[in-house]
Amino acid sequence: MWLRWRVARHGLHTSCRVLAKGKAKAVVKAPALLPNDWEAVIGIECHAQLLASTKLFSGFPGTLPRLQPAAVTAALKAALALRCHIVPMSLFDRKHYFYADLPCGYQITQKRQPFAHSGVVSISYEDGYLASEDDALDVPIEQLQLEQDTAKSMYAATDSGAHISLLDYNRAGVALVEIVSAPVLRTSEQTGAYVRKLRQLLRCVGASDGNMNEGSLRCDANVSVRRKGQEFGTRCEIKNLNSVKSMMHALDYEIQRQHALLTRGEPVVQETRGFDEASGITYAMRDKEASVDYRFMPEPNVGPLRITEERIEALRAALPELPDARHARLRDQYGLSMRDINVLMRLNAEDDTTGPSDQVAQHAAYVYFPNAVDFFEALVRMGCASRVAANWTIHLLPKHLSAAHLPFSLNPLPPAVVAELVHMIDEELITPSTAQSLLRDFIQARTFPTTPAGELAVRTHVRTHALHRLQHSELAPLCADVVARFPDEVAAIQKGKQKVLMRLVGEAMRLTHGRADPAQLTEVLRDVVAKASNT
Repeated sequence: MWLRWRVARHGLHTSCRVLAKGKAKAVVKAPALLPNDWEAVIGIECHAQLLASTKLFSGFPGTLPRLQPAAVTAALKAALALRCHIVPMSLFDRKHYFYADLPCGYQITQKRQPFAHSGVVSISYEDGYLASEDDALDVPIEQLQLEQDTAKSMYAATDSGAHISLLDYNRAGVALVEIVSAPVLRTSEQTGAYVRKLRQLLRCVGASDGNMNEGSLRCDANVSVRRKGQEFGTRCEIKNLNSVKSMMHALDYEIQRQHALLTRGEPVVQETRGFDEASGITYAMRDKEASVDYRFMPEPNVGPLRITEERIEALRAALPELPDARHARLRDQYGLSMRDINVLMRLNAEDDTTGPSDQVAQHAAYVYFPNAVDFFEALVRMGCASRVAANWTIHLLPKHLSAAHLPFSLNPLPPAVVAELVHMIDEELITPSTAQSLLRDFIQARTFPTTPAGELAVRTHVRTHALHRLQHSELAPLCADVVARFPDEVAAIQKGKQKVLMRLVGEAMRLTHGRADPAQLTEVLRDVVAKASNT
């Protein structure tokens, strides 16, 4: 359902600098935004849509709202992942305000007694988002509360130039969990690391998909600036931040803006601000001091939410391995580097899809792994060395998936196919170049060779298409042909210019279509050149 209505738009400041854009290859220490005796104070409020098939309160028309169990379960998983204390009984409240994104005139939320509090999210250097171990921090979570989402607002202009607002009510009433952090963050880098870690935890336990670009995870940042050791300064809230990168840019700009005001002796106005990505600046939206009274009152139509200790422990026992524990296990069990572990754990972190779909041809006899860590561990269980398995999982496989425009979560190949290619290389049946060509072809075709009985048939495919690694007896005549066609190069080699030999090696490799081992081919070619010089 859509509603179109006219609104006045706020003008943007235009005299401020534009923040540079771009994606760094590695995490580097950002230049200080403030003098050493100043610091920023940042707190984050995140709204995560819960993975539930129904809205938070669903019921037949004309009946009282009914709290849906699936949403509660997802919220409890989130609370456990964030190491929160879950209260036995929580209450719901009405938050009254008049705006078009909430047609009933109030929002059902948990103001007085939320269902969980006193959690913590640990951000560490090992996560790969911080430039220094000194920036590591345990971020306290003050509370988690269940509430209804509002309609999605979008702004546009008509052909006549009038500004309009479009409202999508499909989102109204969707289950949300609001996650409020303590104001302990001091830099945009720490804040970005916190939101990324929070998103990783929510996705890990299946509480939310955390797709900021789709609005299923939205963050509001409260930021103030002060001299170290002094009381908190006047804070501003920055809303409508739809990516971690935008949030970090907005914080950097706002920190510098407030510091510039204070050093000039001007006050910081407590207000709600937006962020314009095109110009890289924040702009005033409304005065916080003039905000309306929400007139919170107990929700009369929804009873208390009671959670038993047995339910909490059952959910805790069923939780998957959390990111910090998995990171430590991959390091200790497989000896992987911090970089390789972080790449493995993030490979499909930004994917919007979570499993096989219709665009991938599936084979019923094989198990597929949309999760990169699970794929890697399956390769190790199938006999691949851990470093070889990591190389295929984080480098070779993503390279060819990207060329086929597939995310890792839609990888059409089970680990058995990749393990078979690795074993055939180890057995010197095919070359690494041939293995990569086969990998590319299977991914492009979204399938792989099997027998009528469903058994893997990669080896049969190699024999049928004559893709085996060339042996010494097959390389000798090929090298003789190359030597005969390049007499000038052979003469140069005979005069001691051994680097010229590599040109002949390249030509011979081209003729073999990658089916020869480069080292073996070089030796055979050197022998053929030596024999030619003796004749």
